Amino acid sequence: MNLARIFAMAVSFSFGTTIIYSEDEPREISIAVVPKGTNKERWQAIHSGAMKASKELANEGLVVNILWKGNLDPDRNEQIQVVDTFTGQRLSGILVASLGQNQFTGQVHVDANSDLPMIYIDDGLDAERAISYVATDNFQGGAIAADRIAQLMEGVGNLIVVRHEQGDTNTEAREAGFIERIKSRYPSIRLISMDQHASDDSEKAYGVSEYLLNRYGRRLNAVFASSASGTDSMLGALRSFNLTEQVHLVGYEASVASLEAIRSGEIKGLVVSNPYRMGYLGVTTLVDHIQGGNIPTIVDTGVTLVTQSNIDSSEVQEALGFEQSEVLR
Repeated sequence: MNLARIFAMAVSFSFGTTIIYSEDEPREISIAVVPKGTNKERWQAIHSGAMKASKELANEGLVVNILWKGNLDPDRNEQIQVVDTFTGQRLSGILVASLGQNQFTGQVHVDANSDLPMIYIDDGLDAERAISYVATDNFQGGAIAADRIAQLMEGVGNLIVVRHEQGDTNTEAREAGFIERIKSRYPSIRLISMDQHASDDSEKAYGVSEYLLNRYGRRLNAVFASSASGTDSMLGALRSFNLTEQVHLVGYEASVASLEAIRSGEIKGLVVSNPYRMGYLGVTTLVDHIQGGNIPTIVDTGVTLVTQSNIDSSEVQEALGFEQSEVLR
């Protein structure tokens, strides 16, 4: 499946979706939401969005019970077990933020034997049972990051890409979009390293950043990191090497540390998705399907470029979930 093409053709939803019910439709349904983990701001924002949708639907006369269950740390096998358990319960539908491109295909009953409606959030997968994907166009997000980097570099200089993990479809799409845009539009920018992978392990990610700065620091002009952990680790390494003024850092996804660095000017840009919107639209889209509505194959939740000049804008505040999550304050 070429998700970039599907996104280009898809019809996106927006907040404020109104669902109309007939008198013979159920007035109470239960939906399971299975995140990749529960220990990061991103997954907490998804939960907040799902609960907001549930509250609004209740005001319209439909009770939507949200069953939220995930592991503290991401684990593929445990997530498969959680989803498999939910498919055996009396639910109306399930939202899954999957850990891997093919983890559900042929491995859990929901893909093979269950009629339970399922929507993927955050990640677009090629499984047979998904009725829709509520996710970010990460390829386009990577292209936006490339344009920001090129603006900062004035179209000339040496650049490195800090990748995340092999097999992570979201970050791989960001990296592909970034590299394609740099190569196609900015011929005077030289990609001098594209093969180093960070991870969610902060120690490993910092080691990768330190290695790259030891090797390329003196001739380096800019860095793109495709994940929050990679961004934070590279920020720490640039500080240690006293290179925050020399090297333009643009990252993907936000953390408390990276947002503070945007304000101080140490990070020149963050491309952020909207996990709150994913949770909200995941629930409303699934409810619309359960109630017999026609839903799009892809619901694009959008990306936002955060800079020092717009960090306090209403658009960025909403994208970061400031109004919904105390963790992100």
